Amino acid sequence: MRTRFFTRVDALALYAAPLEQTIKEYKYGLKDGSQGWGVIFGRLIVGWLEANQDLVADIDLIIGNPTAPGRAPLQHIELMMRAAHVEDGLDRWPIAEPNSPILIKTRETGKSAGKGWPEKMEAAREHAAALKLRQSVEGQRILLVDDVFTTGSQFHTVGKFLIETGKASEVRGLVLARVPG
Repeated sequence: MRTRFFTRVDALALYAAPLEQTIKEYKYGLKDGSQGWGVIFGRLIVGWLEANQDLVADIDLIIGNPTAPGRAPLQHIELMMRAAHVEDGLDRWPIAEPNSPILIKTRETGKSAGKGWPEKMEAAREHAAALKLRQSVEGQRILLVDDVFTTGSQFHTVGKFLIETGKASEVRGLVLARVPG
């Protein structure tokens, strides 16, 4: 029997045109000025939190699934989370302080984009092995934010890390887009 390390993953939208192309342009810097999408995505995250207060009222901490240090052209998740933190000017939501991240990725790892299930799972395990907690999350209910949910392999391995290593009590997910199916 497989153990689930997250209880639910919500998505702002489906990963389909035109959002799919927009996320790719943002994530990989395919167009000049695509960084601006980070601000928009951060605002969308806060809008989703406001619209779904009943689903997140008991969340203790909101963190992004971190990208590698020095990732080029940008650390896209960190940019989104900084924008969400700024958008939440009233500090209504427990979005982690972006200048002192709680969860960091210590090194670059293999990519999973465009790969099959076994390769995605291996990349997810490698990603989780590169994570480090910079403060305790013991007993906390965490909302983990990421860009795209395809197979769930990365949420599984990061959730496992947060629960087994960090002793979080629960991990839920929120993504910009979820692959249909």
